[in-house]
Order: sequence, then C-alpha cells, then structure tokens
Amino acid sequence: MAQRFRHLLASPAVFRRCLAVLAAVALALTAVPGTSAADPGADARARLAALARKVDAAEAREAVLTDRLRRLDRDLSATERALAGVRARYAARARAAYESGVGTDVFVVALTAQDPATLVERLELFAAVTRNDEALVRQGAALRRRLRDQRREADEARREAAAASRTFASGVTELRALLDRLAAADAARDRAAARTRALPRASRAARLVGSYACLVGPNHAFSDTWGAPRSGGRTHKGTDVFAPMGSPSYAVTNGVVRRLSTSSNGGLQVYLRGDDGNEYFYAHMSAYASHAGQRVTAGQLIAYVGDTGNARGGPPHVHFEVHPGGGAPVNPYPYVRRFCG
Repeated sequence: MAQRFRHLLASPAVFRRCLAVLAAVALALTAVPGTSAADPGADARARLAALARKVDAAEAREAVLTDRLRRLDRDLSATERALAGVRARYAARARAAYESGVGTDVFVVALTAQDPATLVERLELFAAVTRNDEALVRQGAALRRRLRDQRREADEARREAAAASRTFASGVTELRALLDRLAAADAARDRAAARTRALPRASRAARLVGSYACLVGPNHAFSDTWGAPRSGGRTHKGTDVFAPMGSPSYAVTNGVVRRLSTSSNGGLQVYLRGDDGNEYFYAHMSAYASHAGQRVTAGQLIAYVGDTGNARGGPPHVHFEVHPGGGAPVNPYPYVRRFCG
C-alpha cells in the first residue's frame, strides 16, 4: 500500500491535486470556529478593536485641547489689546501734562497758581488726575499679571495639544497599517480559495442578520463615540466603522439609494432610505458603486470605504448615521453592534 501511495505521488498531476485538497482542508479548518486550527486573524482583529478605541479617544482629546487652546489664544489677544489701551491712555495723559507746562508735580501746580481760588481748583484737579493715574497703573499691573498667567496656561495647553496630536497620529499610522495587513491577508485567502475552488470569497460577502447587513466586511472595528467632542465645538453624531481602504461598503437593509452627494466634511456621501422607514447615511467613501434612485437589497455593494472630506489622512472608515423616519439622528452604535457583531 505504501509503495502504491508513493507511486501515485510520483505523478505531478496527482501531487498537485493532493496539495489542493490539503490547502482546502486547511482553509476550511481556519474558517470553522471550534476546530483545532486557530483563527490566524483573531489576534489582529483584537488589536484592531484596541487601536480603534485608542484613535477615537485621541481624536476626542485632541479636539477638546485644540478648542481650549483657541479660547486661550482669544483671551490672550483680548488681554494684550486691553493692556495696550491702558498704556496708550497713560502715555496720552503724560504727554498732555508735559504740553500744559504744569506737569505732574504738586509743588509746581501750587506755585504757579495766581490766587487761592485757582490754587484750590488746581489741587482738586490734580488730585482727580492723580487718582486716575493710579487707577491706570493698577489696571495695567493687573492686566500684566493676567497676561503672564494666560501665557503660561496657553503654553501648557499648546504642549498638551501637541502631545495629543502625536498620540492621534501614531494611532492612525498603526491602524492604517493593520487594516492594510488584514486586507492583504484576506486577498491572499481569496486567491487561494479561488485556485482550489474550495471556499467562496467570504471576505467580500456582507454579514447578514435577518433583513439587515453589516455595512462593511469582516475586518472592521468601531466603538460608541456618540456625542464625543469634535473640533469647533461640535459633537459626533455617528459611529465611525474602521475598515481597509477601498474595501466594500454595503446597504444595511433593503431600500433605495436616495441620493449621492459630496461635502467638505463628509466627502463622498450616500443616503439610503430603508424600507423600514429609516434613513441611513454613509460618509467619507472613496468611490460610489450605486446611483441615485437605485433599488438595493441588504448586503448589496453601494460604495467603497475611504477617507474623503475632513477624514483625509486619517484611518479609512465609514461615518455612519441612523435617522429614524428620516428625522434627527440617533446613536447608531446599537444598530452597528446588531448588524456587525
């Protein structure tokens, strides 16, 4: 038997078929939970989720610190203008005193008076001017102290904002690299599956939950960032679902692509009116795969994940919103959690 088996393997055609069968078995074991072959992407997906949380938190902190720094810089400029105004008034006062020939010396004021009535009038005027001068001096001193404190606070805020920006940039770099590696691994598995004809291109298929589907493929990560701070005093009104650049994005339910649009913030955008009465909004797409008025089903390709709009340079993702009945947005995290697991 052993000799016959060796004879069969000596045939190149038979040998290639055996390799194909072994590859198919390996792929099948990898795809089936609970088998002895561990999921090679499990650790990567756990890392992906951790990085997504890191990036979300860093973006929120960077937004808070950037807005705080803007406020401090505005306050600093206002204090500098106020101090410049005090200095200008004091300089004008000194110049007027000098040009009058009387000056600010009380003895000169007294000796140049021509009669007692003029002396009393001049002394009263001198006292009032002196009080004004003293008030200007006190105001100037207070403004200088405030300016010093504001500069110290602004410098500290600048350092914190720079550190937050570095943390965000580092997280984005790691996240993009990991998404690229996962996409490459999926592509390799797809090519192997196509060669062996053992498995479908599972990495390109949408995850279906009843009449709903996950809006991206299996390599994704997201967290609950509803209401998180964003620059300019805005708050986040969606859920960012990170996925590889250019990977498919799917219709979350049966419905109609109401319109496609672009904006400076959202980049390439898709509005899907679901048969359930809700409107679903996708932003930052890299390209469209549907057209306005098109009828789609849950899990059908409608666009591709990207970083357009104000997401340029950040990790590729879909900013996803849910508008019940087409009205105001609600927290989409429970929906994404249900659709995407």
